[in-house]
Amino acid sequence: WLKQFQPRADLGLHSSGPLWLPSAAAFPTCISPSEQAVRGTMAAAATVIATAATTAATQWQPTGSLASGAMPAAAFPNTHLLRPVAPVAAHSATKNLPAAWSAPTVGSPLSELRAAVLEEDWERNYEEGLTKIHMQAKWSASPERCSVLQWLAKANGAHRALEIGSFCGVGALALAEALPADGEVHVLELDPFVVQFGRRFQLKSLSGSKIKSSVGPALPLLESLACKAKMGHVKPFDLIVVDADKEGMQGYFDLLWSAPNLLSEDAVVCVDMTPFKGQPPTRYVKYGFPHRWQSSSGQAEIDALRTAVCESPEFAAYEFEGLLIVQRKQVFSQ
Repeated sequence: WLKQFQPRADLGLHSSGPLWLPSAAAFPTCISPSEQAVRGTMAAAATVIATAATTAATQWQPTGSLASGAMPAAAFPNTHLLRPVAPVAAHSATKNLPAAWSAPTVGSPLSELRAAVLEEDWERNYEEGLTKIHMQAKWSASPERCSVLQWLAKANGAHRALEIGSFCGVGALALAEALPADGEVHVLELDPFVVQFGRRFQLKSLSGSKIKSSVGPALPLLESLACKAKMGHVKPFDLIVVDADKEGMQGYFDLLWSAPNLLSEDAVVCVDMTPFKGQPPTRYVKYGFPHRWQSSSGQAEIDALRTAVCESPEFAAYEFEGLLIVQRKQVFSQ
């Protein structure tokens, strides 16, 4: 066949040595016309898709939101994309009820600290030697007490506050939030554990930097503070909260008013009058096992201070929310 074959220029034949070989363009492919039509359609579609993708990539501009693309919930922030989803069982049983949904809540360092104090096992802390005395969660300032302290601070225009006996610092943090930006809360607290316990939450607050803590027995610390105030190294305090042991409350009260330059002219002194609060419990034996603690109520000391203040011609006082609020009479009358 090759010997008898004569090349023709119109068939695209060319010579490559002793034989004449056809070029690739001269032979048709071995596919059916229908398959050729399908392949042509696919090639055209691929061309259209590639052209559209190139145009979209050229013209696309990022939006102001961080969440974009096919999966916008994969980026942050995406809370606006969340929708309430009801449990399948509950939804099928009660189709008319709305989906289970809990609105987000806004917490605060003050509320977090108060909750942490209530959850802490203070008896175990004392047994393990973490605290010097057996403390109780109820010693922490209640929301009502915090509101009273904040009201007193704002009503009297206080800039500097002193707290004798702070426990974990719930009341101190409430005071700090009520004071102006240049305010300060000086805390005298016996136990370093509770100071560090409260400090973790105070650092979360914008007002936490206003709190300054001194650790140790209250009376020596107060005497040192009074000495510094006398020499002019410490500015006078406008609001004082005495919430320590009841045995020493009369001594704290007398030193506060007698120390020169320790209190401002219109200072307000608040003394906690709650029985058992702040009292260091002691172990007692029950059925031969020293496994519990008891403490004095301190009621005798409370009554003695109340009587002394009421009979004094120097002070005007009233009780509110478990606090004996005292101020000098000349200032009180104004």
